[in-house]
Amino acid sequence: MFKTKDFGLAALLVANNIKLTNYTTDELGQMWFEFLDDATTRELEHSFNLATAMVNVQKFTAASKMLKALIYQNRKNIYEHKLGKLNYNTIR
Repeated sequence: MFKTKDFGLAALLVANNIKLTNYTTDELGQMWFEFLDDATTRELEHSFNLATAMVNVQKFTAASKMLKALIYQNRKNIYEHKLGKLNYNTIR
């Protein structure tokens, strides 16, 4: 399992078809993304950190929108749960 809270890196991984296996929110409200951990994931992380990563802009934009939707829905579910409007079993 490869875990990151860096939104840009997460979008790069999704845009390169690395499987998003899970996502969680920590006690500070930060979203953590978990990916399949393999050589390709580590190569993309390395190129991201060196600022040499290359990506298709359309795929990156689509990946960013998908991740933002996950974040929004997760925060909405947590908020509604705190208000008592949501059954706990529906929260991821």
